[in-house]
Amino acid sequence: MSQYYYNPFASSDTNEAVQLEYSRMLKAKQEKHEIRMISLSMGCAIIAYLLVQSIAVLVLEALGLSELYTQNAVFQYAFTIISVSFASVALPFGIMALANKKRYTAPMIPNTRLKSSKAFVWICFGMICCVGANIGVSAIVTLIEDTFGLKLGSGEVSDPDSIFACFMSVIAISIIPAVCEEFAMRCCSLQLLRKYGKGFSVVAVSIVFGLLHGNVVQFIFAFAVGLVLGFVTVRTDSIVPAIFIHAFNNGMSVVQLLVCYAADEKTSETVTVLIYLFWIISGALATVYLLIKKELFVKDKNKYGVLTTGQKFSAFLFPCMIIPFLILIAITATTIEKI
Repeated sequence: MSQYYYNPFASSDTNEAVQLEYSRMLKAKQEKHEIRMISLSMGCAIIAYLLVQSIAVLVLEALGLSELYTQNAVFQYAFTIISVSFASVALPFGIMALANKKRYTAPMIPNTRLKSSKAFVWICFGMICCVGANIGVSAIVTLIEDTFGLKLGSGEVSDPDSIFACFMSVIAISIIPAVCEEFAMRCCSLQLLRKYGKGFSVVAVSIVFGLLHGNVVQFIFAFAVGLVLGFVTVRTDSIVPAIFIHAFNNGMSVVQLLVCYAADEKTSETVTVLIYLFWIISGALATVYLLIKKELFVKDKNKYGVLTTGQKFSAFLFPCMIIPFLILIAITATTIEKI
């Protein structure tokens, strides 16, 4: 007499649905684990960023160089290049990328070759976005200060007091930060998260980029500009436009310093307005061109994973980013004063 055994994996609609749901749950668990591991690595890089800067300040004080730092523009620029751009930003995030090299599904440095003309169009587009962000942030800051009676501090740099200091200001404010910060954010970080979705990776890295600046004004501005830099990077698959946009954006403040040194503040304001007009006009033309070519419409073809965007952000933030973010938020809060 034959005996019938029930097979729970029989090819019925119900059992197939159960198997699919179980498979989806396993994939979701694995994806959350991967994002949390990346978040842990980035959190460690942020802590290293803070520690290196704290150590640099202690070294300045121990060597009795704090006064020199505040009074000598060249020394301040050189110190910033070494202790901030290289040691605090590029090095920790570079180590993070090295530790996670097996997790990259795209080149760590986006290196698609662009024609010069196409790169220039994207740079112009990015710059009009930066100008718009600058104007918008100024309006927001004014509104907050007038409405709530708060003074929002922002980073200050010394004015150049010599030809050599002018040269160093270009290097320290415009060129080196653009290279080091884009390497850390749009290469090491964005490319690591990119397989989980372009939109998610751009926003997540922009939040980190904004908080690293350590004050409310620059957080708002850096977050907005970070979205632009991330968008341009994933759209072109090249880091070159983002570096130039970053450098030109920082360069606008450098030009103000240089013209003030060479002439006067009124002339500096006039030159700044002319630069703004150039980027607004060229940026508007570039935007129209990109719209006609349908280059601004991004379809994220990456179907990796099963998590929703909210679940991805939850995995990214909790629990590994809580301590680094709380520290950055606390530092940012210290720049808010009651008028």
